[in-house]
Amino acid sequence: MNVTDRLKFSPYAPVRYQKEIWWIFAVEAARASCVLKDGRIAYHLMDKIQDELVEPALRVGMEQLRQEFPGSAERGHLACAIGAKMAEMHHWVPLAAQFFNCGRQIFDLTDEVVEMLEQTDFGDCTLEGWHPPYEAFFVHFGKRDAIRLPWGEDFEYLDGAFVAMTPYDEQGNVRLKLGFSTCKKGGEGVMSPGYFMDFTPEEQAMPVALAIEHAIARRASNFLDQLDDSESAKALNAHRRAEINDCGEILKQASSLIVNVLFYLESLGTQRRLEPGRDAPTDYTVRWEQSNPRQREKLKSKLLSEGYTAVYLLGREFSSSNTAAHGGHRRAHWRRGHWRRQHHGQANSLIKRKWIKPQLIGASSADDLTGHIYVVGNPETPDTQH
Repeated sequence: MNVTDRLKFSPYAPVRYQKEIWWIFAVEAARASCVLKDGRIAYHLMDKIQDELVEPALRVGMEQLRQEFPGSAERGHLACAIGAKMAEMHHWVPLAAQFFNCGRQIFDLTDEVVEMLEQTDFGDCTLEGWHPPYEAFFVHFGKRDAIRLPWGEDFEYLDGAFVAMTPYDEQGNVRLKLGFSTCKKGGEGVMSPGYFMDFTPEEQAMPVALAIEHAIARRASNFLDQLDDSESAKALNAHRRAEINDCGEILKQASSLIVNVLFYLESLGTQRRLEPGRDAPTDYTVRWEQSNPRQREKLKSKLLSEGYTAVYLLGREFSSSNTAAHGGHRRAHWRRGHWRRQHHGQANSLIKRKWIKPQLIGASSADDLTGHIYVVGNPETPDTQH
């Protein structure tokens, strides 16, 4: 398999995208300091995205539609769908550029820890006070068969998420951004930008389910029809709202996993080690282990050039016990985990989140997973105000 084909099937969306026009545009914007590491955006970037990326892509798309769909009604519908998707570039280019400027950090979760997080309830937890490991990063948790949207005659499946924190106001509040990557049934990546959602500080303070509904309504309200809108403008608005609602559907399906992943990453602090990704050839892993930090930087670049990357592989601590538990003779079931909110500090005004790990019951009397409490929070600033 050549590099181009390998990119399409990489488990990591940032690797899959690296030769796409919109991703190259984002990298150039990052290198030109049009997007900074903290997510601040140059004033002229939105016009640049529209003029140099969106409009040319729309012209190419319209020409293809004229050739393939001579019927004006069908062509108009598809043109609005393409326009709505391309308009999301105004969110995705800054997101990708910030990811690049933050060092292209990728967290890869093992199947075992993802399964445990899927068996954890987050209750009325909020995202307020959550501390990210980086200002922008990507987390891979593998194709989720149950989290999907229609894609032609099949579906597209959620397989990862970009996460970023950007300035919101002069008081130091931040916006939380999520960009979801998807793949096809056979594992091939969907190469256009996925679905985008953001949460204001007000929404981060809400219970997650309410925050999702509020964020969807807020974003959709930007595309309500006005009295003097043309029919084409109304059609485009309808597709923009549909794009937002599709993202909302993905987020609703994935909310438990996403929130638990964010809390889990926070709990690890700096306990992580960079290594070649799960799809890299074994000889790269051997060379990596034998290299010093300077040599590893060169090896990381070589990995990228050949369609691989270096990642933080997380969750190995659960692999042996979980595998053993599944190997038992009795039928197993999960006793769900949850997040415990513990009040402390002056007037009990502070809260620590603690993970009560789910337990696999009935696999084997000797191998049942024992529940464990994980304190969640930045080790340097573990307290969050709620």
